[in-house]
Amino acid sequence: MRHYILALAVFCAGCGSASENSPEPKRSFSIGETPISRCMNLGSALEAPSEGEWGYIVRRVDLERLKEAGFDTIRLPVRWSVHTDLDAPYTIDPTFLARVDEIMGWAEEIGLQIIVNVHHYDAMNEDPDTHEPRLEAIWDQLSTHFIAAPETVIFETINEPHTNMTTARTDALNKRLLARLRTEHPDRWIILGTAFWGNLSALEESRPDYDPRVMLTYHDYSPFAFTHQGTSWTDQTETGVRWGTRDDVAAMARELDKALDVQIRTRMPVFVGEFGVYQGVPIEQRARWTRSMRVGLENRGLGWCYWDFAGSLKVYDVETESWLPEIKSALLD
Repeated sequence: MRHYILALAVFCAGCGSASENSPEPKRSFSIGETPISRCMNLGSALEAPSEGEWGYIVRRVDLERLKEAGFDTIRLPVRWSVHTDLDAPYTIDPTFLARVDEIMGWAEEIGLQIIVNVHHYDAMNEDPDTHEPRLEAIWDQLSTHFIAAPETVIFETINEPHTNMTTARTDALNKRLLARLRTEHPDRWIILGTAFWGNLSALEESRPDYDPRVMLTYHDYSPFAFTHQGTSWTDQTETGVRWGTRDDVAAMARELDKALDVQIRTRMPVFVGEFGVYQGVPIEQRARWTRSMRVGLENRGLGWCYWDFAGSLKVYDVETESWLPEIKSALLD
């Protein structure tokens, strides 16, 4: 838990130094109390059409490792849409819900906060008119189901809406979802998803109503040509792209300052829910970018969540049961 004073100040030398590859903020700012400090995404598990299909199944021991390493939060991406009836009342599969309960129980026992979101609702991005009522029904069920959950459970309305889910439409959806959730969870932390694939530009454009227990979020994989080079699921076929010049670091700092500006303007914490570099990039390049991003976020008082634990941008290898020490160090040291 980190406390910040609601104030603007010039960021002085006495506030701490950063290396050449760690972009310093133009000023420090803090906003009340944010619950998330260091977070890890458990991707490629419940976000897959079925758990294990993408090579990873969440295990209790993984949460124990994360807690021991120094993380305070896990983010659990969940593809609820394939485990929910297509017709009203849009009932969630109770067996699947019980699996989420199991992981949430582990997190509570181990002492980790957990973010539960709605991930990969692709049909809604294409046809919002049809699928927004279904998403609202999903959240109505989750709201009631988790009504007695501890405050360490955090909701995230929607992950990376895009295509026909414009910023204005996403804002309107978030407003409705927040109002529904607040009837049963007046004090729970809730993260509002951001349009345009969670892009910072959409966060800057968004105009959410103020709520003292809301976090805003965006995802930062910039420059995409570097972080996703050689990935099979994007068009970034060029490899050998490098990162780390003074211009690269300065560009990162400018983007982080924009996120800080949103936090100042809205008076709500900004949380970077995803950032990372594809495992095919040389490890020293991955580590340099990751450390620079992490230090830049922490210098600005912005919570973060690395993507991800054991997937294609991994920090842990489940085959060898070992951390990638360069990436772990970049995140924690």
